[in-house]
Parts: sequence; structure tokens; C-alpha cells
Amino acid sequence: MKKLAGFLTALVLASAMTVTAALTQDIPKESKVQPKEVVLSKDSQSDKYGDVPFNHENHSIKMYSIDGQSVLSCVECHHTDQPVANLKPPLKTGERDVVLTTAVLQEASSKPVKSCRACHLQAGDDSAPMPTISYPDKPAPTKLNNEVAYHLNCNICHDKSIAARPALKGKIPGSNDCFPCHKPIN
Repeated sequence: MKKLAGFLTALVLASAMTVTAALTQDIPKESKVQPKEVVLSKDSQSDKYGDVPFNHENHSIKMYSIDGQSVLSCVECHHTDQPVANLKPPLKTGERDVVLTTAVLQEASSKPVKSCRACHLQAGDDSAPMPTISYPDKPAPTKLNNEVAYHLNCNICHDKSIAARPALKGKIPGSNDCFPCHKPIN
């Protein structure tokens, strides 16, 4: 019985380590493989907020549109993966001739999808030009670093979903609910 308990403990620990390693590995700059889960803020510059595990699979296969009636399109987040003619302000960059879908990604000739971090760098990283947006009420353009881009994209979608479907309030985080997404640092 002790051997079985020891084996089960080792199995649980190995599984937990595998899951942790999978969640914390670096997100590639581009890929043709859709991840199941990623960690969005594992290198946050703030000690106040922890990691943000993001379930990409759920967001790509479940009825997570604002009205809850359809699956999110890839370009809701991967906005550069569509023709420039399809972009709506303030988006400026389109890098595909067709709109990205799972079927398009599976084509042998399809180029990989860039991760958010390929363009939205961490604050202070000057290794490449950072996208910016100008707001009428702000004197200087806002740099869309990874933190700003994630918060804008996630919060706007979640807030619109809660407004369209009030039953979601308290079930999904809104823009003022930090800790359902950010897992506290232990």
C-alpha cells in the first residue's frame, strides 16, 4: 500500500511539473500550432500581480463571442492576420491576403501566426518599434506594449460581453476584476 501511495504521489508531482512547465514555457514569436494554454504575464514588471494563464483552446472553440452565439474569429486577437482592407480603426497592420482561420493555418503554404509579443513588446524593450495609438483626450500617443495591448483586448471584449449578457457578471472578469485573471504570486 505504501508503494502505491508513493507511486501515486510521484505521478501527481510529475503531472503537476509537466503542466507547470507547459504553462510557463516561452511563447514562440510565431507558430502554426495553436497552443492549448499560455501564460500572458509571466514576466510582468510588477510584483503586485501574478501570472495570467490564458486558455487559448477555450477562446478558439467555444461560443465566446460577445453575444455568445459564435466562436471568436482568430482576428479578434490576431488582428494582423487579415488583409489591410478588413482592418477597422485604430488597427493599421494587416499581413495576410486572406483572413486567418483554422483551415487557412492548416494549409501547407500558410505562414505562421505571430504571437502578441512579436509586436507588443514589454515596456522598456526598444528592440523593435512599438505600435502606438493616439487618443483624443491624451496629448501623446500611447505605446501598445504587451500589458496595454492585453488589457485593452481582453477587457474590452469581456466588458462588452457582460453588457450584452448580464448573466455573465461575476462569472467572467471585467476590466475592474484583476485577480480572477492574475494569479497571486506566492
